[in-house]
Amino acid sequence: MSKPFSLNRRDFLRASATAGGVIATSTFFSHNILGEESTVRKRNSKINHVILLFMEGGPSQLETFDPKPGKETGAPFKVIETDVPGFTPVEHFSEIAKRAGDLCLIKSMSSREGNHSRASYLLRTGYIPNPTLKHPSLGSIVAQQFGDPSFDLPNFVKLRGSPFPAGYLGVENNPFVISRPGAKIENLDYAKGVDKERMDRRMRLVKEMEKDFAKEHGDEAVEAHKAMYEKARKLMDSPLRKKFYLDDEPDEIRKEYGTGQFADSCIIARRLIEAGVPAVEVTLGGWDTHDDGFNRCKNLIGQLDKPWAALINDLKRRGLYDSTLVVWMGEFGRTPKLTNTEGRGHWPGNFCAVLGGGGVKTGQVIGETDELGYNRDSKNQSTLKDPVSPADLYKTFGTMMDWEMNKEFEAGNRPVWLVDKEAKTVDKLYK
Repeated sequence: MSKPFSLNRRDFLRASATAGGVIATSTFFSHNILGEESTVRKRNSKINHVILLFMEGGPSQLETFDPKPGKETGAPFKVIETDVPGFTPVEHFSEIAKRAGDLCLIKSMSSREGNHSRASYLLRTGYIPNPTLKHPSLGSIVAQQFGDPSFDLPNFVKLRGSPFPAGYLGVENNPFVISRPGAKIENLDYAKGVDKERMDRRMRLVKEMEKDFAKEHGDEAVEAHKAMYEKARKLMDSPLRKKFYLDDEPDEIRKEYGTGQFADSCIIARRLIEAGVPAVEVTLGGWDTHDDGFNRCKNLIGQLDKPWAALINDLKRRGLYDSTLVVWMGEFGRTPKLTNTEGRGHWPGNFCAVLGGGGVKTGQVIGETDELGYNRDSKNQSTLKDPVSPADLYKTFGTMMDWEMNKEFEAGNRPVWLVDKEAKTVDKLYK
């Protein structure tokens, strides 16, 4: 007499792997997503998308948007006068300077975090790091607040850079990270020798095995596993997956953005926004300019200026700029005093952020530093006009986008909130 068919947890997972590439793709969706509704929360905001252009390493304000030409702390760069008073970027921002009226420059960002890891966490979340709590980043918050769980594509896509988990908002709001934008994405295709029909048969086999697995481990675990697979499979079969690639992008558009990985990333960001993805982060690293800062910043701006300006142009042309908040920032600024090797150290005391698009009152500059670019005088008195903390910026984002800022989320049996309750909104930014 044959033994009854049974399946333990290890056997189940091994058998599930026969579903091919789905198991790898599904790691992005590997959270219990039971009970998620496929409806988007109604908000009193016209902002539907966010693009974060994050400059890893800490871009120097003195070599970008708060130059001090002719001063001992300044760079040997000319500046560009624009139609917006105070918006005078260095000469290498020739394209962005033309779009000053579409942007709002904050010169007075300020924090106390001069460590890369801690400052990056703060600027991505609005909170200082906490060893017992992981806060979600801007993209994860946007994904959770008005992403659609039934959407074919991930609600948060990160182009280049390291993953940044969604913390207490759950793995379903983690970023879908693409390390090489425009290149083939691993595990997004069926395994070699497996077509759609064969994959269907494998998925049916998994479902049959799940029935026995459920008897021992409960329906909830099975339903979570099933939802994970279905989300991953949906992405693999979706025609929207072509938005990750540039093969069908017109040559004239690609020429407008220029060449390089950052340029390709900006095009893909626009494609994803156009397809309905709520949040995209594009990373450009290399801004930790302790040495040879003038040449390095010039080269980095060369990678940044044309694609960023083209992204603004493209979003406006397609009617998406008014509904898309575009944010440029890094983790901190650089010291006004130069090093012996023409570089600058870490400087969280004052740095820049640039915003445009949905909800932003553009064509203005918020904040001001003194003539040498410091935020304190010899008597340690503040010289920074209209200081803006990262927490204030996130409180403003939440107000502009109508986040559920008063809702209590739970993390390790403790209540948490999307934004710091002590933060203040930067009314000038949007009113």
